[in-house]
Amino acid sequence: MGRLFLIFALLAVIVAFVAILVSVWNTIFAAGRDGLRTYGGFGKDGVMAPTGLQKAAYVALIVVLFGVATGWLGGL
Repeated sequence: MGRLFLIFALLAVIVAFVAILVSVWNTIFAAGRDGLRTYGGFGKDGVMAPTGLQKAAYVALIVVLFGVATGWLGGL
């Protein structure tokens, strides 16, 4: 009975985690769509407007660079 409860608890945690990821994903893309200045996604002087996905990628890049530089992610 205890194993069954643990399996259901694990499934509930997985479902909650996926729901949070889907919510974040939708928010990132909604922010990207709202941030576009024109139809083609280009703003002033042909420069592409930043999207939510690009901003998230830059944040992830900074975290990885910091982690590698400090040894947190396996650097020397």
